[in-house]
Amino acid sequence: MMHQNWFMFSPHNNWMASIVSLVHWHAQHGRNYSEIMKVVPNYGPLSGWDDETKQFVKLAAKIATSEENE
Repeated sequence: MMHQNWFMFSPHNNWMASIVSLVHWHAQHGRNYSEIMKVVPNYGPLSGWDDETKQFVKLAAKIATSEENE
């Protein structure tokens, strides 16, 4: 399993790219949307969660877990 804060260190210090990578990794390993959404709150942006970041993560998880990425 990855270190909890792997995405916060170079070259992974861009939160948006890193959270997409995290979501993608979990989807590739068979996690579904609800499982991913249970993990993601532990990896919030340094400035805290707001409506925009929450929506971004929800969309990334939906795309990553869609059937064969239609």
